[in-house]
Amino acid sequence: MTGCGAIDKLQKSTADAWAVTYELSVDGGDDPENAMLSDVAYLDQPSRTEERTSVSAGTVTTAGTNGGSATWSVDSILVVGDTAKITATAAEGQRATCRILLDGERALASETGEAGVAVTCSATAPPFDS
Repeated sequence: MTGCGAIDKLQKSTADAWAVTYELSVDGGDDPENAMLSDVAYLDQPSRTEERTSVSAGTVTTAGTNGGSATWSVDSILVVGDTAKITATAAEGQRATCRILLDGERALASETGEAGVAVTCSATAPPFDS
C-alpha cells in the first residue's frame, strides 16, 4: 500500500497548478477602506501534494492602498481541474465583491453581493494553454 501512496504523491507533485489569489473588497458604508467582512472562508492547498482544505478566516479587515481600492487577499495554489472557492459577508450597508485571480492577473471568477449579504466566488481551474 505504501507503493500506491508514493505513486499518488508523485502524480500530485507533477500536476499543473496555478498560483491563485482570493481577493475581497467592499463598497459603501462609512469607511470601506477599513471595512470588516465576517464568515470569510476559502479552499486552500498549501502545496501540490497536500489535500485542499476549507479554511475559516473568520472576520477580516480590508486595507486601503494608495490610489486603489481597499482589499483583503490571500494566496494559495490550485491544481488544474480542482475548484477554488471563497465566501464572505459584508456589514449592513456595505457590498462585498470577491474575485479569484490566476497568477495574480487573470480573473477566473468575480461576484458582487447585495448590501449586508454573503457573496461567493467559485470556479474550476482551467488547463494550461499549449
